Amino acid sequence: MRSVILVGHGDGCLGMKQSAESILGEQSNLTAISLGMSEGMESYVSRLEKTISEQEQFGFNEWLILSDIKGGTPSNVATLVAKNSSIIHVVSGYHLAMILTACTNETILPDDLIQETTQMIQKII
Repeated sequence: MRSVILVGHGDGCLGMKQSAESILGEQSNLTAISLGMSEGMESYVSRLEKTISEQEQFGFNEWLILSDIKGGTPSNVATLVAKNSSIIHVVSGYHLAMILTACTNETILPDDLIQETTQMIQKII
């Protein structure tokens, strides 16, 4: 089972989780971990690793971490945690369509998620 974890600056990722769940209903596979303004990188790494460890106990065996912006602390932390792992994937630059797709299509590969949601948005704009 795959977990989708949103990571981001401030409460943005919490709002995105709430928006996704207002459309899809409550999602047991969707989690948000916000980076506090005064929080250090070590603390954030610890919280992300703890979340993954706790989710393993509930049967999750793969993680897709979606970050708000590439190069920011949440993205860098996710990349660090995923380093040398074949079961933790990181995609930066999330948007609502990407989150909805990730939550409803557990088998989609990260590269396909990017391509599919980019094409979807291009059709809408």
